[in-house]
Amino acid sequence: MSNSKVRILDVGCGSSKIEGAVGIDLFELPGVDVVHNLNSIPWPFESLQFDRIVFCHSISHLHDMPSVIAECNRLLKVGGLIEIVAPHYASDNFNTDPTHKCHMGIRSMNFFVGNVNFGYRYVSQECRFELLRSCISFREASTSWRHSKKFNPFKILGFEWLVNKFSRFYEHFLCWIFPPSEVYFLLKKCD
Repeated sequence: MSNSKVRILDVGCGSSKIEGAVGIDLFELPGVDVVHNLNSIPWPFESLQFDRIVFCHSISHLHDMPSVIAECNRLLKVGGLIEIVAPHYASDNFNTDPTHKCHMGIRSMNFFVGNVNFGYRYVSQECRFELLRSCISFREASTSWRHSKKFNPFKILGFEWLVNKFSRFYEHFLCWIFPPSEVYFLLKKCD
């Protein structure tokens, strides 16, 4: 991802910004390029500036998810990607942090995409995204910027695959018994 032609916005990057990305955060920390309250939209960038927007455990802290997705639509070039990693709503990490504002499960992004028949959309028709991937992870989800090498017995035993194959059943009946760690989404801006 260090290709200089690909422009990445790391939203809520904190002090661990993705290499080569533009980092925006509420706090002035090492690596943060732009200090801005992310709940104050629009963000201080020109339209159609980015090829990828990354949220690594930051989107759950924002107040208005439809406005955030609409802002991503404004900032992304056509074909650009939104990559989201967030704590699953059943995760102890989600429930421990009092600054989390938004619960996220495997179907949370279905409200913002056109290729999943979900009945209702929370963004205007001008905001067009396609869901490329979503998954539940019991350790760290694989992303474009991190490839977890942490031991994950749930993946080795096939449990993680089974959970993602039957994610609705899992979230409805089992997620509080066997709580996951993260949920991952990859969205693509359509023309």
